[in-house]
Amino acid sequence: MGTIKGDRRKIGLIFSGQQVPFEEANIFITQPTVRQILMFGEDNFLMATQLITKIDTFFPEEVKNQLEVISNFQLLMKMIQSDEGGKTLLANYFEFIFPDYLIQITDNSIDFIVQQEEDDIKVLVGKIHPFNFEAFQYLIEDCFLPKALNEQIEYNPANDLAASIAKKIEEGRKKIAERKGAAQEDSLYAQYISILAIGLSLDINILLDYTSFQLFDMVKRYFLKQYYDLYQKVSTTPLMDVSQMDTPDEWTDSLYK
Repeated sequence: MGTIKGDRRKIGLIFSGQQVPFEEANIFITQPTVRQILMFGEDNFLMATQLITKIDTFFPEEVKNQLEVISNFQLLMKMIQSDEGGKTLLANYFEFIFPDYLIQITDNSIDFIVQQEEDDIKVLVGKIHPFNFEAFQYLIEDCFLPKALNEQIEYNPANDLAASIAKKIEEGRKKIAERKGAAQEDSLYAQYISILAIGLSLDINILLDYTSFQLFDMVKRYFLKQYYDLYQKVSTTPLMDVSQMDTPDEWTDSLYK
């Protein structure tokens, strides 16, 4: 994916940190802050995000071939049905990013319910199902996945969390781990907050209240500007040669073309 593939008009709204509508299901995603994500569990948060957005990559090819023609939504439902740990992980994740709703995961849909306190009536307001799941994947990736902002940023979930995923998808997870390298033990969020705090002289506590999108937008822009400034310095210094350096992207350009 790598760019905003949902509604491009949502870029500013996502950047603002406000709730983001998913019109296809008549619901709103609440963007947690980095501080809240760390309290929820960074590994859990990023693993659940990857399960939703890249569920097809967690299944080995032979399993997908046996299942013949099957949608990504059906793959996710099969994982949930076959593994209690995966179901619990996703249930907690949905409650985290949809705090205004009661969530029910059925065999065929993920239901969003609002309880009217005055008369204790529960009203079904939206569903995620095979026909709107792809749009939901795009929106979740746009809001939360680092890779949506920088193809170079990868995340490999901790091994102890991966062990809770259904046995039949372990092979697919291992293939991803091999492609990405050794498991990252340090906190991804803490690493980038530390870099920005020192590099931009910002208070760590302020950065902890950023959303994922805001944080990784700033990281991407910061590194673009760092390299751009370095290139300009070298190119304007006598006897210095930039022929071995890549021409930098303009750091003020849009990140979401």
